[in-house]
Amino acid sequence: MTTLDLTAPDPAGRDTAGAIRPGEVHVWHVPLDGVPRAGRDRFAAALGPQERDRRTAYRTPAARARYTVAHGALRLLLGHFLGIPAPDVRIHRGPLGKPELDPAAADAAPDLRFSLSHVHGRALVALTLGRAVGIDLDQPRPGFPLEAFARRYFPAPERDLVLSAGPTAADRERMFLRLWTRKEALVKAAGSRMALGVRQPVCGAAGPTSAPAQVRPRHPGLHGTWTVQNLPPPGAGPGPPSAASAAVAALALSGTDPYRIVTRTA
Repeated sequence: MTTLDLTAPDPAGRDTAGAIRPGEVHVWHVPLDGVPRAGRDRFAAALGPQERDRRTAYRTPAARARYTVAHGALRLLLGHFLGIPAPDVRIHRGPLGKPELDPAAADAAPDLRFSLSHVHGRALVALTLGRAVGIDLDQPRPGFPLEAFARRYFPAPERDLVLSAGPTAADRERMFLRLWTRKEALVKAAGSRMALGVRQPVCGAAGPTSAPAQVRPRHPGLHGTWTVQNLPPPGAGPGPPSAASAAVAALALSGTDPYRIVTRTA
């Protein structure tokens, strides 16, 4: 796993050693806590006006700090690959709120696509070329009635996957999250609403823990063919379980072309 220090001064030019190549998806792991003051200031300076406005909606200093690092990191990564200062990256939102590079600035990198997800102290950023991309990261939420939710909203095969997933509530919760993050990643990639994605099947015949699945939604709001898969969450690895390893992550890409995931740390 390669790393990049986003708190350091901007590198000259584009990232050539770690350039995103056709057929690659770069998934960046970004820790949001424990950032030194100088780093926090750098992330804050990278934000655009809309992001600074959105930051004020967070009620606690910790939540505002995490938002700042996550969205500042996204802008710094985009600027890094575009070869421009982070504040100059032009991001706009589509009709349903999907963030993307401003088409008016598309001549700088017409094929660069991105997605961001963060929960508590971790964030994931996905970057790729020429394909719509969505990434989602979530973690268990005590008290959420996931079994009742799955019965009401999930397609019958996925409902049954949740209800029959192992002997414990934790097993059922993890299955629910594996499905939920796939749906969320699909909706983010398509620029649609979760009200459509929640009923969309997102696993193959072998279930969501298998290889990537191809889905072809019928609803025009999720038009096209998509590839979805779960990812190792930030912090996953050998050793005792941690709060981060309880998280679940998923990726969605437009089309069915093969791709390679490159994991990097910011």
